[in-house]
Amino acid sequence: MNFFSLRSKLILNFFLFLSGILYFQIAINAQPKSLKKISSGLNALYNFQFDLSDDYFQDFININPEHPAGYYFKSVKRLWFYLDNKNGKYLDEFIDYTDTALNKAEMYLQKDSIDVFSYYILGSVYFQRAVAHTRSEEYLNSLWATKMFQYYFNQIISIDSTYIDAYMCLGLYNFAVSQAPRSWRWALDLTGIEGNKKVGLEYLKLASKKGRYSKVDAQFYLSQLYSEFFLNFKESKKYLKTLVSAYPRNLLFKYSLGNLQVKQYDLKSAEKNFIAVTQSKDSVFIQLKNYSILALGDIFFIRNNFDSAKTFYLSFLDSSVDRHLKGITALKLGFCYLFEGDSASAIEYFEKTDEGNMDLDEDVYAKQKGEHFADEFPDSLELALIKFKNILDSGKFKNAIDSLENLNKLVSSDSLRAELMIYISEAYYLLGRYKQSLEYAVGLLNFEQCETWVKAFACYYAARASVALRNFEDAELFIEYASNYSDFFFENKLTDRLNALLYELSN
Repeated sequence: MNFFSLRSKLILNFFLFLSGILYFQIAINAQPKSLKKISSGLNALYNFQFDLSDDYFQDFININPEHPAGYYFKSVKRLWFYLDNKNGKYLDEFIDYTDTALNKAEMYLQKDSIDVFSYYILGSVYFQRAVAHTRSEEYLNSLWATKMFQYYFNQIISIDSTYIDAYMCLGLYNFAVSQAPRSWRWALDLTGIEGNKKVGLEYLKLASKKGRYSKVDAQFYLSQLYSEFFLNFKESKKYLKTLVSAYPRNLLFKYSLGNLQVKQYDLKSAEKNFIAVTQSKDSVFIQLKNYSILALGDIFFIRNNFDSAKTFYLSFLDSSVDRHLKGITALKLGFCYLFEGDSASAIEYFEKTDEGNMDLDEDVYAKQKGEHFADEFPDSLELALIKFKNILDSGKFKNAIDSLENLNKLVSSDSLRAELMIYISEAYYLLGRYKQSLEYAVGLLNFEQCETWVKAFACYYAARASVALRNFEDAELFIEYASNYSDFFFENKLTDRLNALLYELSN
């Protein structure tokens, strides 16, 4: 179940919920001295010191062989490795360790039917298995495991409502299910799985502030939710900076901070973080490094440095172990070659745009555009628009407006002019000039020859500008207009943005 959007959605799917570094209160037949082994092992695990964490967990097992904790936490890194590179060896090891943890937790429940810790282990294991089944594309098994972990965590709350760490998982569960795509509704309804976004957010905030053992997890997921679903980059950065500082070797935290910095137009800082990931000696994280390579390609593409971008894009296509984002990468490679005057190579990569994941907005867009451009290259004005959009994405909003306005004088196609105007509207909004942003967004709604996705996003931009101008009734009307469109490029992305705006209006 992919609950997060764009590239970070993919990474989060691989490392979803940090796959169970769910700290807990160990209170069963473990010596206080040995509990320090768990604490030290968990700190090492968060900091990607995997051999060291294994040593601590094994020491704990040696002292407490009947306790499920050591086996449970030894499973975590195996799942991480599998989620990244899909090597079945790691999945088998994960299953073996979690089987042992389940058996030992169930034995404790036979002695004490209300033992909170045992329920916590059981819930956490099924939580992780839901993630593993998703990665294996065994979606019905994932739904079944989801029902199981929901049951066990609810049992914890019914026994002890003050057990704050359980709220982290239930919070993320509620939020994720509330954001599930429409295509999943039938399966969720069939299994009785429900979610509430507001409840989920409240639970996560509670865990991030008062969680004794789940604070780090809650903070990380809040950083992603604020970034992806609420577009609150300031709040997201607050969490990520803290996590990267505390765990400097954690590649996922570093990568996530880089993604956020791109959204904040801080390309220089983002580049440093992505380079740090690619140069890490943790070679087991093949795909996370591949996505960092892709991110570096995008940074150079945004800088209109197409030769350097091309190098990173080719590396990503050669190394990636998944289809995700291969289509959009091939499309951008085609553009790189066109800008360099290499038409034959451009056609080659336009024809490869069907090799992506058709569950992703970006790859769907790339396939259709690639098929068109393989037959008919974009003209000089279309190529100029790409370069000027890159100026916008680099954070040079005023320069982008000037370039786009000049290009507008040369354009005769309504379709191209509409796309150009949506970028001008965006640039004005980012400059804080909301009235001008609104005018451009509303203006292009009258175009007859215009791609549907442009009009749908224009409604969103008009709604967003109206909120900034405190014209809330107008904002609600534009949101309604946007919701009337369907079957267009980047529909999932727009749905997330509309939901974020509705949430802002309701609070």
